[in-house]
Amino acid sequence: MSPGSQVSLVNRGIAEINPQPFGGEATVAVVGLTRSGTSMIASLLNEFGIFMGEKIDNAVFEDVAVADLIEKADFEALAAVAAHRNSAHSVWGFKRPNAFREISSIELLLRKPRVIVTFRDILAIAMRNNISMEMDILSNLGRYVAEYELLVRCISGVKCPMLLVSYEKFLQFPVESIQTVAGFVGVQLTAELQERALGVVENGPEAYLKSSRLTYVGHVDRIVNGKLRGWAMYSGQPKRRARVHAFVNGQLVHTIVADRRREDLVKAGVGDGHHGFEMDVDPTWPADARLDLKVGNTGEALTNSGKKLAAYAIAR
Repeated sequence: MSPGSQVSLVNRGIAEINPQPFGGEATVAVVGLTRSGTSMIASLLNEFGIFMGEKIDNAVFEDVAVADLIEKADFEALAAVAAHRNSAHSVWGFKRPNAFREISSIELLLRKPRVIVTFRDILAIAMRNNISMEMDILSNLGRYVAEYELLVRCISGVKCPMLLVSYEKFLQFPVESIQTVAGFVGVQLTAELQERALGVVENGPEAYLKSSRLTYVGHVDRIVNGKLRGWAMYSGQPKRRARVHAFVNGQLVHTIVADRRREDLVKAGVGDGHHGFEMDVDPTWPADARLDLKVGNTGEALTNSGKKLAAYAIAR
């Protein structure tokens, strides 16, 4: 790559590779590692008024139809979708983090492509996955190092204009970053639009975290023969077993995996039925002790949790 093929914003965390003036038409592809800020960029483009798909997942601003075609590597169908959108929009885009793996093929079938690639501190990515998906932090650090190596290899051959964006620097310098992205995709910023865009950047991290975090269903039942029974399940992921943390007067006393088969859950069609748990109840715990059962690492309490021990029906 020649020295003249890249332009950087000093100390602002954005580098433009293969810079070319915006020519009135473009297809914008937003790629990068998962949890690296692609959703922030996609939501920003959406706020700019750029068409980002007919069926958008509003939690992550991802074009469901295009994402499916990219995952299947169905480039013929993707080309047909692109042609249809070209006829309707002078500028349109899509976000698919892992599309960087196929970027050399995708670049060839898009009209005047412009690629935005997000980068983020790998520890921050690992910690976000720990919060949202309960993935182990240490084991994921090595994975992201390897993923970044692959990302760099894949984008090194890109010939079209490409914007490399630091997520951390974007949050540090939002005005300059928003202006740079707007210029890259041909958007004329008004004071009002810039203010709305700032709101997207400032409110995005918390909203995204809430939307992407695992959610749960479950219930604390009763104490039978010295064991507290209940069930817990990840919503939408019935094969994954939830971890239940038990607290007595605020002190962690047990962590249990909810993986027991319960016939009532099977009959009710709750997941695969293997979501029950049992926990030994220490006879020395006072009857007025508060019992809280929370799921995963989110602090979300199970239904019927938070009562005094005596309030749970005890069968003898």
